[in-house]
Amino acid sequence: MLKVLRFLLSTSFVVASGSVYATTEATDLFCQKYPKATACADKPTSCGVCHAGPPSLNDFGQNIKMELDGTITESLLVALDKLEDGDSDQDGATNIDEILNGGEPGNKSVQPAGEINVEYDIALAYKRMKSVFCGTSASYQDMKQLEAEGATFLHNELTQCLEGAYWKDEALHRIADAKIQPLATIGYGGNVVIGDYRWDYWLYSYVMTGDRDARELLSATYHIDGRTGEKIEGNVRREEGATLGERIVIAGGQPLAANRRAGMMTTQWFISNFTMFAELPRNTASQVYRAYLGLDIAKGEGLTPVPGEPRDVDNKNIAQPACAVCHSTLDPLAYAYSTYNGIDPVNAFLFNSIGTYNAGRQPWESDGAIFGQPVNDLLEWAEVARNSDAFKKNLVKDIFHYALSRDPFAHEADEFKALWEGLPEDAYSVNKMIHKFVDTKAFGGRVVK
Repeated sequence: MLKVLRFLLSTSFVVASGSVYATTEATDLFCQKYPKATACADKPTSCGVCHAGPPSLNDFGQNIKMELDGTITESLLVALDKLEDGDSDQDGATNIDEILNGGEPGNKSVQPAGEINVEYDIALAYKRMKSVFCGTSASYQDMKQLEAEGATFLHNELTQCLEGAYWKDEALHRIADAKIQPLATIGYGGNVVIGDYRWDYWLYSYVMTGDRDARELLSATYHIDGRTGEKIEGNVRREEGATLGERIVIAGGQPLAANRRAGMMTTQWFISNFTMFAELPRNTASQVYRAYLGLDIAKGEGLTPVPGEPRDVDNKNIAQPACAVCHSTLDPLAYAYSTYNGIDPVNAFLFNSIGTYNAGRQPWESDGAIFGQPVNDLLEWAEVARNSDAFKKNLVKDIFHYALSRDPFAHEADEFKALWEGLPEDAYSVNKMIHKFVDTKAFGGRVVK
């Protein structure tokens, strides 16, 4: 299936001493040349238009490299001109057709979209809404009432379903699975308990419902007891004491002080599961970047290198060129997490320390950066993240993908953009966004031939 293709020219090339180095200059030059390109309606998030995976180039990137002569400002636009009528990936579509119509000129598996005529079908939208958000099928009586009342009936039904048990306790939990990554053997009730992921699911569902500000996914200073609905502002005590034996219970509850919390980013389970024993929690930072901002560093997405990085502060041999491409972004993302305790077996067992804040754990906290913006700690990191376009896009894409089992098509780019750009005017309410979503052709459209 075609994906909504954001053009991935967030890197440019500088030729020096026979090598090609990535910079961030190409985006402006590319959109200056192709202002109507699919990518330029939406800020690029990846290097994939030219890179098969950093630092290796795809076919289009190789073609650009061969055409460059001089500085990027002098030569990139000329190189793009020369390549427009070519077919770098040999998929039968010209590079310019790919650029302007949602393809990728260096990836033959992503081709440009053709002309598609789609009409909105409220009956289709209603049936899909009942299945996706209500967990049930539309009845004959439902369809007769829809015929009589139209969109009013559809939206009234949707309002009820978004406050129902299926959406809150089943569907939203399935969306959260990839973010939380529960492991029964080491989670709640497991054989070796390092955290209780139930609290993660409860918080996620709470923030994503009730017209609440979805940005609290990355800023909530409270927890939710899903059994009672109680909002807990202070610490949550562990339910099981420290235990050694057939079962080993190391941790539990939510011991992190409220003034150091950043929603889903700082639950005990999240930190225990992703930080583990690491001095520099690269995996923890990259999971937030991936799960809540939609940016996968391993795929070359969201790379904003910080000058002087990577410093290889924990001696992991990541300064070599093939590693440094990603680590110059990843390590600064991870510094702010370095003062949150991972698994220290003795302290974790005796004091339930996993996920707690420890200013002396490592000296790198204030060296952090996200999207190239310096941050002093994880709270500042979260503030930048939750207000970013990447957060908005990913939030909408989560719902879009859940509902349709795919990413947006190229011809749905405008509708998708309107949904994420509209979040601020609706105070980041997921409920309000979903009401708009079910009115789109992407959700309720039928192809007319």
